[in-house]
Order: sequence, then structure tokens, then C-alpha cells
Amino acid sequence: MARRHFSAAPVIAAILAAAPALAEDAAVPACGRTVQQIADGFIPLFYEQGKVREAYEAFVAEDYRQHNPHATDGRDAAIAFLEPFYERNPGHRMVVHRVLVEDPYIVVHLHGFSSPEDRGAAAVDILRVENCQIVEHWDVTQPVPERSMNDNGMF
Repeated sequence: MARRHFSAAPVIAAILAAAPALAEDAAVPACGRTVQQIADGFIPLFYEQGKVREAYEAFVAEDYRQHNPHATDGRDAAIAFLEPFYERNPGHRMVVHRVLVEDPYIVVHLHGFSSPEDRGAAAVDILRVENCQIVEHWDVTQPVPERSMNDNGMF
């Protein structure tokens, strides 16, 4: 009985050619936005423009979970805290220095301050995304000291 030989090369080539498209499809959830796209929408609205309500209503889940011990859970609670804070502190600014996105997380390294004279604080926010919404938040904050033991800076 004669053996038939065939080449698997065309099949392998077809699979490899389709792999990037399959990977892209897998990374885009049903809502049609990737974690990177959510970061690209939320960060400018909230951190750079201070549009609390617009950012939170567009990108944060109603049952948003908060790990900061001084804040309550929920999107509405965050808006209720942040909007008056911005009204009382019109000079408050957040300068984003680094953003890391690794599905399902968005990590934002920033410098927050209330005026040009204010040294402010360095902060890192960690946001978890699920079903195209920010569902969870952790943060760490460190005041910017008057003097540093090194010349590296905090940002």
C-alpha cells in the first residue's frame, strides 16, 4: 500500500496568518472597547480635564468597588465626593506621568497638587476593568517632600 504524503505548510501558514486577527478579536469584549481604549477615554476626562461626572458616568460601573479606606463604594458615591472637592479646590490639578495597561488593569502614576506653590503628592491609581467598565480602584499616595535624600525625583 502506497503512502500518501501531503504538506502541512499551507494549513500552518493559514493558521499563522489568521492568528493576529484572532488575537485582536479575543481582546475586544462584546462592548467593542479594549482596556487600552477605556484608559484612553477615562484618563483625559478625569485626570487631565477634571470632568468627574462625565468620566465616571461613561467609564465606571455603578457598583464600583473602592479599596481606599477613606472612600465609599459606588460610582455615585465617588461622584458625590469628587465633584464638591473640585468645586472647593478649583486649582487642583493632576499631571499624569505614566500609564501602564495590562488587561484587565490600568495603572496611572500621577502628581496631584492644588496650586503651583503646592508640592502636592505622588499617587498611583490601579483600576480594574471588567465588561468595558472600571469596576475596582486601589491607590497609594505619598506627599512630595521639601527635600529628597536623592536627586532622582518622584516623577
